[in-house]
Amino acid sequence: MYPLEPRAGEIGRLAAQGAWLTEETEALLSSIGVGPGWRCLDLACGLGDVTRLMAARAGAPGLVTGVDLERRFLDHARAEAAGGVEYLEADACRTGLPDGGFDLVHGRFLFAGAARFDTLVAEALRLARPGGVLALQEQDLSSMACFPPHPAFARLKAMLGAGLEQSGTGRGVARRLFGLLRQAGLRELRYRPFLVSCQAGDPQAAWLPDIVDSLRGPLLRAGLTDGAALDEAIAA
Repeated sequence: MYPLEPRAGEIGRLAAQGAWLTEETEALLSSIGVGPGWRCLDLACGLGDVTRLMAARAGAPGLVTGVDLERRFLDHARAEAAGGVEYLEADACRTGLPDGGFDLVHGRFLFAGAARFDTLVAEALRLARPGGVLALQEQDLSSMACFPPHPAFARLKAMLGAGLEQSGTGRGVARRLFGLLRQAGLRELRYRPFLVSCQAGDPQAAWLPDIVDSLRGPLLRAGLTDGAALDEAIAA
């Protein structure tokens, strides 16, 4: 299931996040060579921003499928869908789709818990055709910084890291991903780190307080902070 709790601004946060990452995602799809006729799968597709980028490249001869368990996200994605795109409400670990049906299987921020890693990778590899591509985009908190430094930013970053550790994801899954995929038996691996940035006034300037607010329930239940401290840091 989606690891973050529903909140009034979650659709907007995800839409802004998708726009923030568009340039790098386009670079990823270009490096893979996605083009007309490709069959692509977007696991845990969310609002479908990557799904639509794939569809624009695959064109009418291709077929792009987005899979997600969150109906509210799929409703939004379907409202934005173009031709050659279909959406399926299903678990990324158990899609029910046929073996080897896709040239590209993609996932962004897919590993919501370390316990799911082997199952997710096995499912993704099952769905990719022989010689196909598995492409994963993941985060690493070590590169998250604020200039000039702000004490509330530091507190929120620490809360986010603690929440990710509690969920089993960890703070640096992107750094670990290459090794994890090696352990899973993959050998033809490429690794492309990238940074994105924003400044005050940009839509993504509120990304950190917004995502920590989405983790409010798990953080409070785990005793990693209290409501007053969280509200104070977000406000600051």
